[in-house]
Amino acid sequence: MNIVAKSILTLVAIGLIATIFSCASAKYIATGPSYPARPDDCTIEVFSSKLPDRDYEELGILEGEGSFGYDTLEKVLPKMKRQACRAGGDAIILKSSQKSADVFSDGGDDQLNVMATVIRWTE
Repeated sequence: MNIVAKSILTLVAIGLIATIFSCASAKYIATGPSYPARPDDCTIEVFSSKLPDRDYEELGILEGEGSFGYDTLEKVLPKMKRQACRAGGDAIILKSSQKSADVFSDGGDDQLNVMATVIRWTE
């Protein structure tokens, strides 16, 4: 096998490993009224630096998680938006994003945690 073929196989293997170990997820906990689910690909607005200037009600809390080093907010956010759609929401308000590391591990247990509130417009 020539060096180009070995390089391609190595890159493919690295990509597969990153995909396997990338385990971004999102959990929803209802804290307010229930509404019918919207399609998984519905439009969800994201507020991070200011609150919405429209009236809204809070539907619940979202917790997004990812493997630090493999997942980023850009990978966790789509899963959070999908859960917001399933909750009948119109938007999410990001509350916090933090990275936690297990100092006694080799880095495999490090986590990215994102908290948000699912809201629905009342207008």
